[in-house]
Amino acid sequence: MYFYEIHCHTQETSRCGRSSAHDMMAAYKEKGFTGVIVTDHFVNGYSWAAEPESWDEKMDVFVRGYQAAKKAGDEMGLKVYFGLEYTADRPAGEDYLALGLKPEHLYKEFVDCDQWTIEQFIDQVHALGGIVVRAHPYRVADYMSKKAQERPGLPIDAVEVFNGGNTKELYNLQALEMAIREGKPIVAGSDTHKVETTATDYIGFAQDPADYAALCAAIKNGDAAIVHQPRKE
Repeated sequence: MYFYEIHCHTQETSRCGRSSAHDMMAAYKEKGFTGVIVTDHFVNGYSWAAEPESWDEKMDVFVRGYQAAKKAGDEMGLKVYFGLEYTADRPAGEDYLALGLKPEHLYKEFVDCDQWTIEQFIDQVHALGGIVVRAHPYRVADYMSKKAQERPGLPIDAVEVFNGGNTKELYNLQALEMAIREGKPIVAGSDTHKVETTATDYIGFAQDPADYAALCAAIKNGDAAIVHQPRKE
């Protein structure tokens, strides 16, 4: 199997990150992974990129976690792809993973997208060939001001059913029910912020997707196998 992490944060960009991009990639390489998608918190989430004033400066800060991870991955022989975690309806904590994008897209096609509706954001991701995954839709946590909204009919491409950051297995089971109810493919992500929590929940393939676009297509088509470690409550 070829294993991929699709939900990973770095210390360089995410304010809640506890390990450097280099150390995170080293942990995944040691555990035999083929690739990692870096999905740091975007400017409408818990991100260092929220501090600069201009959009370009914000994006310069945002991409530094990915850039450090990509450099490390290239040196180690680990595929590293670019993504982001977008928080809608802030501060509710309604989160989405945008996959299949390029860093340069943020500087032009996504200017001030932190002010968009989630529908506008998804449309733009799709226009650029990417996919959107609903992340941990039923998580309950102190940083969330309210339970995230259910949005039946929203054109997401998959649901992160198993999330390593969820403290209760119930949240994962509720997400699974939602995916079944809405007929969406399912994925799993570690939602890791430090090396100690890498590779708890992830996806795999019998054949390695040729590139990032093929990886996203496989997720969208429901071809990803799920690896999940149940929560110890």
